[in-house]
Amino acid sequence: MTIGLIGIFIGIVFSAMPAFSAYHHEGEKDANQFLTIYPDKKGTKLDHCALCHSGGQYERKPGRFVYLGSCQWCHHSYGYNASGNIAETLNPYGMAYYTHGRNAAAIKAIAGLDSDQDGFLNSEEIQANRFPGDDKDNPDKKPAPSAVYSRSQLENMHTHTQFLLMNTSRSGDYYTEYTGVSLADLLKDAGILPSATGITVYAPDGWSQYHPLDKVNDPELYHVNGIYPQASYYYDSEAKQWCDYSAPGCSGRNHGDPIFVDGGLKAILAYKRDGAYLTPGILNSENKLKGEGPLRLIVPQKVPCPPDQSSKSNNQNVRWPYNPDWDHNGGACTRTATIIKVDPLPPGTTDINAFEAGWNYVDGQKIIIYGAITGKEGGSGGSGSSDSGSDSSSGCFVNTVSSTAGKMIGYFLILLVSVVIFMWIQCYRAMDR
Repeated sequence: MTIGLIGIFIGIVFSAMPAFSAYHHEGEKDANQFLTIYPDKKGTKLDHCALCHSGGQYERKPGRFVYLGSCQWCHHSYGYNASGNIAETLNPYGMAYYTHGRNAAAIKAIAGLDSDQDGFLNSEEIQANRFPGDDKDNPDKKPAPSAVYSRSQLENMHTHTQFLLMNTSRSGDYYTEYTGVSLADLLKDAGILPSATGITVYAPDGWSQYHPLDKVNDPELYHVNGIYPQASYYYDSEAKQWCDYSAPGCSGRNHGDPIFVDGGLKAILAYKRDGAYLTPGILNSENKLKGEGPLRLIVPQKVPCPPDQSSKSNNQNVRWPYNPDWDHNGGACTRTATIIKVDPLPPGTTDINAFEAGWNYVDGQKIIIYGAITGKEGGSGGSGSSDSGSDSSSGCFVNTVSSTAGKMIGYFLILLVSVVIFMWIQCYRAMDR
């Protein structure tokens, strides 16, 4: 019985340990090659797809380009079905790794190169936590302006509540009501600069999603500013197999009813769902993000449509079968959002370490906005706190890995003390006999 209790205690201790794995695709092997040579970079911003993959842009219309981050650019050009050329998604460092053998020996062989031709060796940039494949990121750059918001600060700003359909491709659709802050108002409060063109929202597992400030024709890019089209309520008893209609906001609604939202549907940073605070995200045993809070970016459908069957279902003989051309806004609603990067970064500044402001921000129920902003108190709310990144007590650029390591040491000491006490009790019982 005692052993069982100790086992339960051990399980509780380890389940309480914060996860800090970086974002990688399932089955992806290259990150391990890099960490074999640079094990201390695990959990830093270099432990990410962006180490080797670049962002990119495509021409939306003559003279107007849309920029995508590394994750979305790879999906755009390489494709979800791997039909493209992976080499076209690589930055100079990734290409050097690729051509030198794509293994741990290749990482070591290219350490003395200056892949991005910015005057610093790859090894120098890696030691400084700078991307060796990005000539705009080097040890001479300073952190970009930033502002940190807590959930309580967001709650003191003008709130926006909206009932909407979250249409997903695979994980199940649902109607629900989110409450939060208009994303446009939040960026205004942070002092967004006229040079800003869009934002990239990050989750602590490394997932990122790009959003242009203004509406574009691309159906997969959801804009920040303005009002989204009014939607209608779609209900069918058959759809209950894949769409959750259990939210309180569904009560009393009939199929075809227009959904009226005070102030209109907007891109928001939400902290409540159906009146309850969002469940904080964690990484499960499969290294997948579970949960959606404390903060989640929510974007409505650009083209309202019914909830369609999951793409994974073998039964598509239903009223609303899966339609890849329909608006699946749920996939663009970043769960457990901790970072908002406002593009482009000001000259002379470098990117934030996404993994040094990840899980700490989940624990602290905060979000950081950085990049093309003043980083000062601004707008009508003035609730954002400026942070240059030099004050580690602020939490802005606190090293999550170091903090987590400290917590793990504490957990280990608790475990060690528990084991010692257990052994002492057993020895005492043996002597008593």
